[in-house]
Amino acid sequence: MDWGNADLFWLPTLAAIGIWWLGLLAVITQPARPAKRYWTAILLIAGFAAIGISAWEQAARRDAASRLDQVWTRFGEVKGLPPLPAGTSPDQTVDAVAGALNALNDRIRELEGQLAELRNKAQARTISAENAAGMVDLLKAAGKHRVVVSCIPDDVEAFAYANQIASVLRQAGWDALGPETTTIFGDGAGMNVALYARSGTAPPDTAKLLVDAFTRFNVPFRSGVMPSDAIPDDATVELFVGHKP
Repeated sequence: MDWGNADLFWLPTLAAIGIWWLGLLAVITQPARPAKRYWTAILLIAGFAAIGISAWEQAARRDAASRLDQVWTRFGEVKGLPPLPAGTSPDQTVDAVAGALNALNDRIRELEGQLAELRNKAQARTISAENAAGMVDLLKAAGKHRVVVSCIPDDVEAFAYANQIASVLRQAGWDALGPETTTIFGDGAGMNVALYARSGTAPPDTAKLLVDAFTRFNVPFRSGVMPSDAIPDDATVELFVGHKP
């Protein structure tokens, strides 16, 4: 049934009126008898009640259908949905709105995931002031050591993180050079700082001191000390900061 058609919308109420009228006519045309007026009164009361209830129900259904149409129209304004075809029943409208809601919720969850990923990427790596002060105290007590700090080129976040590390080392009295930009250690993404020492030699005490400081003060680093022919001498350690994933 097309509930959007005004004539058909009131058809149940009109049918109730017709049936009531036929019943009333049948009672009125009966021969006079004592119970006739009571049956007429009962039929009048019952008919008015049935017509009123039917009219109220149809008005409520029409109002609900109108509200559903308004909801769909608003969805259409947000998502560019086409209008519902003529003759769409309330149940079909409910199904359409439910489907649109589910699709919208799926899209919201997808966007939330993308937003969380962007926030994670936007959050720069850093060493807290408390941990930086602890590293300075620990490394200062170890005496002066030589370190080269480097990072991947054309990455502002990696450069800032490398610069902070170099600053902490210099505050500890170490000979910290950099940050320099280089690709000799690759350009792969990684949260952790990588430590490099000269190939063919045992890692110097500098590397052991840095591993201890990073471990104590929550500076993520790649496990182990990688060998590299690019390191100029046995005593130098290079710290490398790559792209943040």
